[in-house]
Amino acid sequence: MQPRVTSGLVVGGSGTVGAEVVRLLARAGVPTRFTFRHGAERAAALAAETGARAEPLDLADAVATAGAVGDADLIVHCAAVGRFVPLVEVSDADWEQAQAVNSRSAFLLARQVARRGGPAQLILVGALDRAQSLPLPAHFAATQGALTAMTVALAKELGPHVLVNLVALGPLETGISDGLSPRLMEDYRKFSALQRRGTAAEAARAIGWLALENRYMSGKVLAVNGGI
Repeated sequence: MQPRVTSGLVVGGSGTVGAEVVRLLARAGVPTRFTFRHGAERAAALAAETGARAEPLDLADAVATAGAVGDADLIVHCAAVGRFVPLVEVSDADWEQAQAVNSRSAFLLARQVARRGGPAQLILVGALDRAQSLPLPAHFAATQGALTAMTVALAKELGPHVLVNLVALGPLETGISDGLSPRLMEDYRKFSALQRRGTAAEAARAIGWLALENRYMSGKVLAVNGGI
C-alpha cells in the first residue's frame, strides 16, 4: 500500500488547473511547492493564499526541470502549451516548445523519480485519452499521445513503488481551452454527454482523488471530459 503524501510538487501550478490543485492540496494539509514560468504576481498571490511555495521554472531547461523534483513524493504535471492553429501555420518553434513543455518535461520528472527511488506518485494531466479522435493541432496532439504512451510504460517500469496515471481533460471554461474556435467548442458541447465545458475545480477534484486516495490504480488514463 502506498503511504500518504508528505510533500507535493505541482508543475505549472500557477495555471488554471494547477492553481486549483495547489489549493486542494493546501486544504488537505499537504506541504506543496509549485512552479511557474510567467505571471510572477499571480504565483505570489497563490503562494500567499495557500502557504505553498512558488518556484520559477523554465520547462525547456532540462537540468532545472529534473532538479525541481527534490523530495516530493507527489508530482502533478499540469503544464501545457500549444497554439490552436492549422498545420501550415505550425512553426518549428511551436513544435519544439510543445514537445519540451508538454511531454519532455514529464519524462524528465519521471526519470528523476526513478533515479531517486520511490515511493511516489506521478500524475500527468493531458487533453486526450486513447479512445478519442478529436480535431487537435498536430503538434499539440503529438505531445498528448506521448503522455498516454508514457503513462503505461512508466507504470510498468516504476511499479510497484511508484504510481503513474494520466488525467485526460476535456474543454474547460478557462485556460488553454480559450484557444479553441467557437465552432469547435460548439462541436465539443454538442457531443458531450453533459452538454457543457468543465471547470478547473472539477478537474482538480479528479486529480486530488488520485493524489490523496488512490492506492491501487496505475498505468491508466482517467478521462474527465463531460462524456465526449
